[in-house]
Amino acid sequence: MARLHPWGLVFAAIFFTIGLTPSLLLRDWFYQGVVSGLAAGCGYGVGVAVHWLVVRLARWRPIVIPQRRRTVIDAVVATVVVLWMIITTVLSISWQGDLAELTGVDIQPTMLILAITPVGVVIALLVIGLGRGLSRGAEWIGRLFPDSAHHRLRMGVSWVAVFMVVVWAVETAIPGTIVAAGEKIFEPRNAHPEQGRVQPAQPERSGSPDSVVEWEDVGAYGSRFLNEGAGAAELEEVTGEPAVEPIRLYAGLATAPTDGARAEVIIDELERTNAVEREAILLIMTTGTGWVNPATAQAFELLYGGDTAIISEQYSAVPSAYHFLAGGDVVQTAGRDFITPIVDWWNTLDEDSRPKLYLYGESLGSTGVESAFSGMRDIVNSVDGILLAGPPNFNPLWSVFTERRDPGTREVLPEYSGGIVVRFANRNEDILRHLDDGDEWGPTRMLYVQHPSDPVTWWSPELILREPDWLIEEAGFDRLPAMRWAPIVTFLQLSADLPVSQNVPDGHGHNYGNSMVPGFAAVAEPGRFDRADIERVQSQMEQARALGG
Repeated sequence: MARLHPWGLVFAAIFFTIGLTPSLLLRDWFYQGVVSGLAAGCGYGVGVAVHWLVVRLARWRPIVIPQRRRTVIDAVVATVVVLWMIITTVLSISWQGDLAELTGVDIQPTMLILAITPVGVVIALLVIGLGRGLSRGAEWIGRLFPDSAHHRLRMGVSWVAVFMVVVWAVETAIPGTIVAAGEKIFEPRNAHPEQGRVQPAQPERSGSPDSVVEWEDVGAYGSRFLNEGAGAAELEEVTGEPAVEPIRLYAGLATAPTDGARAEVIIDELERTNAVEREAILLIMTTGTGWVNPATAQAFELLYGGDTAIISEQYSAVPSAYHFLAGGDVVQTAGRDFITPIVDWWNTLDEDSRPKLYLYGESLGSTGVESAFSGMRDIVNSVDGILLAGPPNFNPLWSVFTERRDPGTREVLPEYSGGIVVRFANRNEDILRHLDDGDEWGPTRMLYVQHPSDPVTWWSPELILREPDWLIEEAGFDRLPAMRWAPIVTFLQLSADLPVSQNVPDGHGHNYGNSMVPGFAAVAEPGRFDRADIERVQSQMEQARALGG
């Protein structure tokens, strides 16, 4: 590689150390090295660009610096940068300990932190090489112009062309390729029931001999959902109260060709199992692979003593991360096409005797739920309640509710339209407070549960150049006060937080299992559950899940 630019190296060192500052979650040495390396590579580009601007400006106002003074300045700058790197590296060890204590995870050995630098250097050199490749590309495009064209015009058009190609690659080509590759890898793995899963015998479950859904068509995660969960006998053992055999219905990718067709299959299953006689129906939008969180399903069934029907479908076999990169278009279409027919069917039932209808979405599933509605009024006219956990930042309704929050409320815990329909919670204490405030919460309730330390909720491309309100606000209970926004770097940090978002205990990051019982109780019919019910069911969850497999 050609000689590195000194201005670029100075900015690369600064950006590298900024990458060591804390973000939302504790990262291991490899991810931290990648973050700091990417930051250093971007910093190098910034340094080269700044030098270019300074040189151009100096042509209009020449500045002459004697060689001796220039040598002194270079030495001072180098000393300051080195001291800055040492101090930040030492502080990063302290920040790692603070983050570990905050989120309840084990800190990595200090010696491993030394591996951050070599990883970062390799990544930085790769980024610098990529940048030089783009520069060579712009020069090549510029040479295609006739010699009569002005140099600035040629280079301006060339760099615009390179920029457009990069944007196309980042927004379309790369995500599309990743999703296509994911489909080839994961669809065969999810095509059939998991090994060791057996066809359910209970008529209340899809895939049983009485069901219109073939067992071989429910897929890997469908078979897991249909095989697990405490039955009536187990629920009675846990609660000491009479229970009903819960209904669990699921349509896999092979069950029907489209989301709308799978919705019609589920409607047939609801009628077959006489689900209209149950107290409550819960529609769950799955994650990208078709996975249903077992804690979610068990919490709902335990709250209602099994007098429930839980319905879901598989709209994809690709993990949520792939769709997350692609912007969630697939799940938005699935949400509209699957939820709308079921809501329409439910609205044909007698309003005085029909079961309550609730919707749940976690992570990408929340995107699907939101996509079925145009706004708050549509929600009020359509369902009884919605619980959404860990919503991605690009969710259509979440973005509106957050941006148009009531004045004086925080982005991390907003209030929308006085909380008459939509409410937000950061932890279970917030949920219980909403439950106690039932008289002020309307009969249709929508609740978002979002941890301040969940990168899925707070990651956004806008972090590259804009400081978000949630980082300006007081840190609160689930974020280090030492976390600060930095252009480019904060975006890279949260991007690296995404893969480790579930490597933390419940109540932090992207883990919401212990919020399911209070969450479903809060969005239920006003007065249906109280704090005592929540405490009782929370204490029974572990045993119920153990008995339910």
